[in-house]
Amino acid sequence: MKRFFGFILLIVALFFAGVALSMFIDAMTGENVSNSVGGGVFLLAIATTTGYGSLRCFRRRPEKTPPPKKENPERLILRLANKCGGKLTQTEVALSLGMSVDEAREALDDLAEKGAAELEVSSSGALVYAFPGLLSEQEKAEAKPVSEA
Repeated sequence: MKRFFGFILLIVALFFAGVALSMFIDAMTGENVSNSVGGGVFLLAIATTTGYGSLRCFRRRPEKTPPPKKENPERLILRLANKCGGKLTQTEVALSLGMSVDEAREALDDLAEKGAAELEVSSSGALVYAFPGLLSEQEKAEAKPVSEA
């Protein structure tokens, strides 16, 4: 549809350019010089404008790609915890996910507040965030009904 309107604009531009050319020819031959020059300039301006509009209709525009989604830090941390056996330190999160240490600590603390992680201390005194919801396949298979627990 856009190309159709571009084609129509191109025809209009050529028409006005032709009329402007004939007015300039009339002015050069000496017939009605003042009207021919003024009208020719006006029609040439219209022809140029419609021609430019026609070109814009025919021009291909690059497809717009949506900006990449910024993934939720919680989801990234949970994926990392799943890969790392269910336990992480804030330094591991910062290093693996490109976060600052403060951002990693805040995100891990948020997960701990929500109950998705538990805070533990290693023998060297480092804080370790354990994710008890990440079970091995064997632990899942050995799970018992709540009534038997």
